[in-house]
Parts: sequence; structure tokens; C-alpha cells
Amino acid sequence: MKRGGGITMRVGRNRRPALKPRGMRWIAALFLLPALAAFLLFKYYPLFQAVLMSFFDYNLMNPPGRFVGFGNYRLLFRSTIFWTAVWNTFAFAGLYLVLTFWIPIVQALLLNEIRRGSLLFRFLYLVPAAVPSVAVYVLWKWIYHPDYGLLNDWLGSIGLGPYGWLSDPGMAKLAIVMPGMLGGGISLLIYYSALQGIPHEIVEAAKIDGAGPWQRLRKVIFPGLRFIIGIQFVVFVANVFLTFDPIYVMTGGGPVDSTRVLSLLVYDSAFREYRFGLAGAISLMMFAIIAVITFVQLKLSKSAAQ
Repeated sequence: MKRGGGITMRVGRNRRPALKPRGMRWIAALFLLPALAAFLLFKYYPLFQAVLMSFFDYNLMNPPGRFVGFGNYRLLFRSTIFWTAVWNTFAFAGLYLVLTFWIPIVQALLLNEIRRGSLLFRFLYLVPAAVPSVAVYVLWKWIYHPDYGLLNDWLGSIGLGPYGWLSDPGMAKLAIVMPGMLGGGISLLIYYSALQGIPHEIVEAAKIDGAGPWQRLRKVIFPGLRFIIGIQFVVFVANVFLTFDPIYVMTGGGPVDSTRVLSLLVYDSAFREYRFGLAGAISLMMFAIIAVITFVQLKLSKSAAQ
């Protein structure tokens, strides 16, 4: 209390904001340590080893073998099969993007409109994700069989076909992508959860203001999904460039290399030809392509958000 000139002034004490105990930070770090160690061991260490192997004519019996510098990379750039695999990889990425990426979004939008029985539909959409992917692709390989496959049998009943779905170079890519057009899986539930996070009051207010279904979708719903769609797009592109199971099971890279992609080229180089240095060089090229696409996508998402 301080008095001066008949005026009473009260000076309050400066209160410092409460600080978290330093020990809490160490506890959080300790909980993250096992996951970080596993990430370094199973992600970054193999990547580092692949980079080293790409500079050697790697010899399993006497590692690392003869140092060749950029010889493996020069060999790749002169290889027609490498450029064929690059083209096929981007062709698959385009097909998957056009034909499959948007399907879980539409399914989530429709599922969000169901008031009764939505739990059952969510369960039914998630069940296929529990089935091993290899079993699914073996089943589709039999469905595509040119002589006694189910798809040609159905088409034959209406006077179409038979088609060589997996033996025709012009149809093989589309046949591999078609199972993904069924949608469902974890992506659907991620979009559905994001839709549940959009306040219902905002949607109702848009209805009262006279906004139609398309306007509500464009002005209210899609802005609420923008971040999730951006993240899912990055994951989607990375998974497409690393696609291996459906191609290996259904075509093995054929016919006449029309479905041979970079991931399959890595497998063939390493485990069929035992050229691990060349496989490491291809892996590093794949990493560079995915990193550039991811960087561009994140930059575009940031610009759109601003």
C-alpha cells in the first residue's frame, strides 16, 4: 500500500505463469524413446544402408564388394527397362488417383447422411481391411481368368468378352487398379471421423441461409476436410509409388513388362539377380521421386491454406 497526495494506490505482485516441472519433459522423452529407436532402426538404418550399397557392386559373400561410385546410377539411366518401370509407375499413379482416391470420400459423405444403421455399414466397410491383401489379389486373379473367371462369365451373359484382363498389355494396368475402386477400409473411417468433427450447427445454418447440397459441400464440408484430404493425398501417393503386392501376385510385371514398376524392379534386382547395389540405387531414386512429390504437395497445401 502506498499513499501520496491523498490518492491510495495498490501495487499488486507480479505473478509468474506456472511452469511445468522439468521432470515431466524427461518422462515424455522416455515414453517416445522406444518408438524413436524402432523408427531409426527399421526406417533410417535400412535407408542409410541402401544409399551405401548403391555405390558398390555389392557382394554378399564379401561385403560391401567393389566400389563403383555412380556406376549403378549410370547403368540405370542407360537401361530401357528402368525407364519403362518409371513410366509404368507414373501411369499407375495416375490411374489410382483418377479412379480410386476420391471413392472413400464419396462413401464417407454418403455414410454421414445415414442416421440409422451407420455402425453396421462402418463395420462392413472395415471388415475387408482385416483380410490379407495377398489373399484378395489371388481371388481377383481367378476372377479375371480368361476361360473360367467370374467376370468374363458375367460379361458373356450379356454378349461381351471374353477379355484377357491380365494377359492384354492394354488392359492389365486397369485390371490391377479396378479392385481399389471398391473403396472402404481405413481411409473411409478417417474421412467419416473428420466429417463428424464438422459442427452440425454450421451445416444447419447454411441450409437456413438457402445453401443447396452442392454449395454446402463446397463452402462448408470440403473446407473442413481440406487438411485431412491433404494428408491422405500424401500417404496415398507414397503408397501408390510403393505398390508391389497386386502387381507381383496378378501379373508379375507382365505381359511384356506393361506392369513392371520400380518396386518390382527393386525386388527382381535384389532377390532374383542378386544385384543389391543396383537395387539400392533404384530404391534411392524412388525415395527421391516420392520426396519431391510430397514436398510439392505440402507447399501447395500450405499456399492454399493461406
